Parts: sequence; structure tokens; C-alpha cells
Amino acid sequence: MRQLLLDHAERVAAHAGVATRLALLSDRRLAELVAAAAPAGSGVGGRCAELEVDGTPVFVKRVPLTDLELRPEHVRSTANLFGLPMFYQYGLGSAGFGAWRELAVHAMTTHWVLARAYEGFPLTHHWRVLPDTPPEDFADEFGGVDGAVAHWDGSPAVRARLEAIGRSTHSLVLFLEHVPHTLGAWLYEHREAAAPDGRGTVSTWAADELARGAAFMRAHGLVHFDAHLRNLLTDGRRIHFADFGLALSADFELARDERRFLADHLGYDHHHTASHLIRHHLLDRLPPGTDPDGLLRAWAAGRGPAGVPSDLAAILDRHARSALVLDEFHRRLLTGTKRVPYPAATLSLSPSDVEELTPR
Repeated sequence: MRQLLLDHAERVAAHAGVATRLALLSDRRLAELVAAAAPAGSGVGGRCAELEVDGTPVFVKRVPLTDLELRPEHVRSTANLFGLPMFYQYGLGSAGFGAWRELAVHAMTTHWVLARAYEGFPLTHHWRVLPDTPPEDFADEFGGVDGAVAHWDGSPAVRARLEAIGRSTHSLVLFLEHVPHTLGAWLYEHREAAAPDGRGTVSTWAADELARGAAFMRAHGLVHFDAHLRNLLTDGRRIHFADFGLALSADFELARDERRFLADHLGYDHHHTASHLIRHHLLDRLPPGTDPDGLLRAWAAGRGPAGVPSDLAAILDRHARSALVLDEFHRRLLTGTKRVPYPAATLSLSPSDVEELTPR
């Protein structure tokens, strides 16, 4: 307990120092600092970099702000300003619903960390709207905007969103607590290690921590929608849910269809994090040539092969069936219409699941 208290105090002290220093900078000076930062990747959700503030590493994300979002009546609005279809929430190449929603979630999660309600989120030290150039490669995954629109069932609203990003002249710049490792890379390097808390294996620790974080967000009406192992970070002691570009919250300004969608998907993060952990980490521990789909189908049918490590077996007992269902849903989204219905009834959390996952 004392170590955790010290850890929290150190985080808060570092946060206060960085936040104060950044708040005192003019827009011009802050823009110069961002321009000099070391690039750390770019994608459909924004451009990232790393810098130091008085010796403290800081992660910087520049999220494009469109002209529509910058209208005075829309500043800080969490409404679906572009009228985007609900299937655009899924992490299959979506640029998200808007920068203000991402900022709102960072405000929520920073409050939760500071209040010690749940500490598994990076702190947001500061944010600022700064002039910027439009991102150049945000739709390259699909060969350009036309390909991205085709991927999203030809949605005119998606086209409007992407073309607006391509014309953007400002960014929402987020200055975030630096967490050194993606969970995927850290698990690969420590796959034979004991759990950081000294209880069980690192695989069991990861599964339990992901379930606990998903349960906390669910209890607070928040769904991440993109919590894969590259958007999950760790310092080797705690898992942090990061990158909220697709997050949806009951506290947003939501239309009726969005509220229904959110209600149907409150268990999504629980199933998605477990499925991703199984497929992209746990099954790597099995002999080469193991068929992941075949193993999951056999396990769900009660015919799992012998020789599976006990910690992995326990995780498969809990999640094999739901992983199959969610993976099939994602395959249908990728290969057919994006309007395929989410299997909410099949993937609903049972009362025992909810009790087990109640945040501590």
C-alpha cells in the first residue's frame, strides 16, 4: 500500500509541475516546443511526438480540429456534429467523431486518476488549440479518402468528416503523461515473467487488469471501442487505457440512436480486450502451427487440447466463446456491409460477470 501511495503522489507531483510549466507558455512558444518534439508516429487519429518538460517526458498528440468543430457554437461540443453513422465507432480505420469528444474523455479520466477512483489512465497535463497544417497521410491505409469512404459503405457523412480533416487549419494538442511501453511489446518481452504484483503469471495479471479497467469504464458509462494492445500502455506495474479517439460516453451530448448503441455496447471493451489479449499474446505461447480459430472453437465446445498451461486454460475458459463471437462479428464488418448488427444478446455480461468485474 505504501508503494502505491508513493506512486500516486509522485504521479500527481510530476503532473502538477508539467501542467504549470505548459500553462505558462504562450501559443507561439508552445507551438515551437511541439514543432521541435521528436515524432512518434501518425495515423488516422492524429500525429504523435515526444518531448521533455523540465526533465519529465511528455507524450504529445495533435488531433485535427475541423472548421465545423471550431465554429463558436460547436466549441467543446460532444455532439455528433457530422451526423456520422454508428458503425463508425468501431476501430476499423475510423477517424473518430471529433476532437472535442476525445478531449472530454481525457478530462474524465484525469479526474478519475487524481481522485484515485481508478489510476489506469495517462494524466492529461495540458491541452491547447494551435494553428497547424492538415495531416497528409491519415487516409493512406485505404489509398486515400475515396477508398476510406468506400470502406465505410460509401457514407456521405464519413466523406464530409474526412474531407474536413484534410482541410483543417488547427489541431487540438494534448500533452499527456508519458507511459513507456505498449502492452503488446511489454508482454512479449516479459512473457515468461511473474506477474508485477507477485501473484500468478503475467498473462493472468494482464487479463485481470484489463477486465478491471473495462469494468470501471462500463460502470461509468464509457466505452473505449479501440482498446487493442497498442492503445494499452504499461509502466510494468499498471495497465493504462489510452487513445480515446473512438470513445463514447453517456455524458456526451447523444442522440437517441447513440444512446441505444451505447447501451448495447457497454460490455464491448470487456470482450474486445480479452479477445485481443488471447489472439495477440496468449496463443503465441502455444506450439508453432496451432490454429487459433480451431483451438478457440474446440475450447468453446469443451474439447480443448491437453498440455495448455493452466493460466492460459483459465482465461480460455472465461473468454473463448465470446472471443469467437466477437471475431466473427469483426470479420463480417471487414468483408461485408458495416451495417451488420452487433450480437449484443450473445455478448451481454451475465450477472456473475458483472459481480466478478466490479471495480475494486
